[in-house]
Amino acid sequence: MTKQTREKKVKGLSANRRIDERLARALADYDNLVKRFEKEREDLTLRGTRDFILDLLPVVDDLLRAQEHLKDQGLQLAIDHLNKVLVGQGISEIKIATGDKFDSKIHEALETVSGGQQGTVAKVLARGYRWLDGLVIRPAKVAVYGEPPQKEEELGIPPAIVNDLV
Repeated sequence: MTKQTREKKVKGLSANRRIDERLARALADYDNLVKRFEKEREDLTLRGTRDFILDLLPVVDDLLRAQEHLKDQGLQLAIDHLNKVLVGQGISEIKIATGDKFDSKIHEALETVSGGQQGTVAKVLARGYRWLDGLVIRPAKVAVYGEPPQKEEELGIPPAIVNDLV
């Protein structure tokens, strides 16, 4: 084998390595692009589902209020079916009861009432819902005895700013 032949082989191998590296980069870029599109598709689907559920929950509230007054067996069957559909979509009701401690992460205090132990739920005004992974879709709307406890960190405001507000 001559020197020129060896040099051609070395140059050929070097060119092949460069092509292989470029191909590997292109495949990695393509893989990242596919992953990004998949994530965006999942986000859009979740956002659309969330928006639909937020529009549907007031209807559920109306049906529940109607059932409180009517006590109709057919309406209860429809409500039960609707609840099964919600669970099938990965949504569960936030279970709360009168006397539970107020938690600003899952409750929204709409009013305060006197009596009872301060900072506890006096009445559930509207059910709250969350995804099965725990993320709150809509907090439960409640009446609270006394003032609901609020700490600076629950408000998401640094203490220095809260002190300036007072």
